[in-house]
Amino acid sequence: MGSGLTYQLLTRDQYVRGRPTVITFRIENTGARESWILTWYTPLEGIRGKIFEVVCNGQTLPYEGRMVKRGDPAADDYLHLAPGGSATADVDLAEVYTLPPCDECAVSFRGTIRDVVYESQLLPRPMDRHEPAEIPGNSVSFRIVE
Repeated sequence: MGSGLTYQLLTRDQYVRGRPTVITFRIENTGARESWILTWYTPLEGIRGKIFEVVCNGQTLPYEGRMVKRGDPAADDYLHLAPGGSATADVDLAEVYTLPPCDECAVSFRGTIRDVVYESQLLPRPMDRHEPAEIPGNSVSFRIVE
């Protein structure tokens, strides 16, 4: 059985180099079950690792932000999504990538939720018992001008 989770990225058509390049991440529970998702390594906690693939004019850009190592999560590291529920977060790619002027900059989320729980009494779950879920979603592209 799938997770019932999907994501969507939203962006503008064009950004100016050196200014914020904000994209919106939206995750939705399209399934019939209550879900608690670990927000680590998703845009719901900001950008704290290489969670995006960023390709500008055919060249993959290196992630330049900080990398975070973690122990076991706490219950408040999980976000509850009721059936039909959603959550949204805005992140600025320019804070962790050097974005050059380009005709096409394509961005995709790596699409993995590190742990999805379907019964609240199981929260928090230790790392060695996490059940990751690959979730489908879109990619976006935009221009970056001087």
